[in-house]
Order: sequence, then C-alpha cells, then structure tokens
Amino acid sequence: MVSTYRKFIRLLQLEIESLHDEIEIILATLDRRLADHEITDYVRNENCAILRNELLGLEDFLRTEFTFDVRDDASLDEIVTQVKAYLRRRLEERQYVPALYGLVDHRIDKIVAYLKSPEPTGSR
Repeated sequence: MVSTYRKFIRLLQLEIESLHDEIEIILATLDRRLADHEITDYVRNENCAILRNELLGLEDFLRTEFTFDVRDDASLDEIVTQVKAYLRRRLEERQYVPALYGLVDHRIDKIVAYLKSPEPTGSR
C-alpha cells in the first residue's frame, strides 16, 4: 500500500507540472495578443516578467527532492502543514513572486480534498 505521504507528493508533482504548463500557455497567449495588437508591448513585457518568475519558482520546486522529515504515520494534515511551510520559506528565500504561493497552495488544497474524499471500492 502506498503511504499517504507518497500519494500526496506524487499528486503535488503532477499539479506543479500542470501549473507550469498552464503558465506556458498564458505566455504564448500574450505573444499572440501582442501580435494581434490586443495588448501593448509594455503590458506583455510586464506580464511575462511575472509569469517567468513564477515558472522559475515552479521549476525550482520541481528540482527539489520532495523529501520532508515526515513520520511514516503522519496524518495528511501534518504533511500538508510541513510542505506549505517549506514552500513558503523557499519562495521567500529565493524571492519569487508572492502570488506563486497562492497558486501552489490552491493546488495543495485540491489534492487534500481529493485524498480526503470517500474512496470508491477498488481504487487508489
């Protein structure tokens, strides 16, 4: 049986990769909107700077080993508390945009809701 910790970490990696892909799509959309004269070069550049900083933060987090000092019998809430504290600390230390914490925090909450939902027979 896969531990709660391993399930959580696998899902978190997938969610961060998904968020990374979504930001890449937004960057491409900004380029298209600039080419179509829907936005100015200034608006595109300002938004791209923020989005690229978010991408760097996500890539940095994905490069971590995803190993936390968590007991084998730790509850999901204990795991989440530790991961969120680590994430906040790392984002502040590396000076990534503060909004990135909110984006990842939302994904973490989504994972928690999934893991706490009733399990259909024979799944997970």
